[in-house]
Amino acid sequence: MKWYDHYMYNVVFSPKGKKDLVKLPKDLQKRVINKITFFASVADPLSFAKPLVNLPPLTHRFRVGDYRIAFFIKGETLCIDRIEHRKDVYAN
Repeated sequence: MKWYDHYMYNVVFSPKGKKDLVKLPKDLQKRVINKITFFASVADPLSFAKPLVNLPPLTHRFRVGDYRIAFFIKGETLCIDRIEHRKDVYAN
């Protein structure tokens, strides 16, 4: 059983998203995972998100302090693609 199996949304990290998470300091990793766990457990995670423009397939982002979690939802899956500092996340 994975840590997110009992939530409303499954969570999947892209290779880049997983790499971004691992690069963060341990305390920030824990904060990010706690936030993602919370967002995956609510009926409408988009109510906590801001829309993104011109970053397909990414459609929304969550904020965790100065970091942004860029993602999209596909069916019942929350697809995490990037986790970066706010000054870097929108650069291509």
